[in-house]
Amino acid sequence: MIQIDLSGRVIFITGAMGAIAEHMVKRLSAAEAMLILLDLKPANEAREALRKWQIPDQGYIYHSCDITDSGHLTRIVDESFERFPKMDAVLGHAGGCGLHPFATTSEAEFERIFRFNFLAQVCLTRAVFAQWVKRKISGHLIFTSSYVARVPHTQIPAYASAKAALENFARCMAMEYASAGIRVNVISPGNVAAGSSLKVFEEDPAYREFVLRVTLGKRNSPESIADAFVFLCSPLAAEISGQILSADYGSGIGNRL
Repeated sequence: MIQIDLSGRVIFITGAMGAIAEHMVKRLSAAEAMLILLDLKPANEAREALRKWQIPDQGYIYHSCDITDSGHLTRIVDESFERFPKMDAVLGHAGGCGLHPFATTSEAEFERIFRFNFLAQVCLTRAVFAQWVKRKISGHLIFTSSYVARVPHTQIPAYASAKAALENFARCMAMEYASAGIRVNVISPGNVAAGSSLKVFEEDPAYREFVLRVTLGKRNSPESIADAFVFLCSPLAAEISGQILSADYGSGIGNRL
C-alpha cells in the first residue's frame, strides 16, 4: 500500500465539519497535515465533533465562518498566511443544498444557493491567490463540485448551475495562473451516501430513481471522496492541473439517461 506523508504541510479547508468533510479531515490528519478548518458550526460544537473524530488538538485550528461573508473570509485567509506563510494547499469544499424546484424557489433563495456554491468560491480564490502571488508560492487550490454539473437534474437548478460555473472557473484559473506556478483542480463526487445527498436520496422518490438510473450500480462512500483529496494534496499529483477528477463511480458518464 502507498503511504502518503503530508507532515509539514498546512491545508486550509472550508466546509470542514460536514458529513464528507469528516472523512477528509480524518484522512488528512492521519497523513500528519496541519489543518485550518472553517465551517458555520460554532467553535465549541466543532471542537467536540473533532474530539469525537480523534483529531488531536495540536493538529488543527478552527474558525467559525460564513464563507459568503467575503470580508470575514478574507481576514481569516490573511491571518492564516501570517501564521503559516508557506501554506500551499487550499480546499474549497463548502457547498450543498436541498431540493429547490425552479418554480417554487424565490429569486432571493436562488441567489443565496448560487452565491454559497459559486461566488463564495470566487472570493476564496481571490484572497488565496493574492497571498500566493505576493509570496511567490506555487499553491494548489482544489474545489468540490458534483456530477450534476454535467448530468442535468430537475429540482436543483441553482446548485447544478453553480457547480457547472465552478468547474469552468477552475479551468480558467488553472490557465490564467499557470505561469505563477499555481494549480487548480476539482473533485467531482457522484451521489455520496452521506450528508444532504443521503437525506434527499432517502426522502425524495424521484431523486432516488434518478440516482439509481444514472449510477453504475453503486453510490459513492464519503471515504472514497476523502481519498481523492488526499491524492491531490500529495506529491503523486504534482503535475495535475485544470482537471475535474470525477470520483463518482461512473455517474458522470450519463449512460443511462
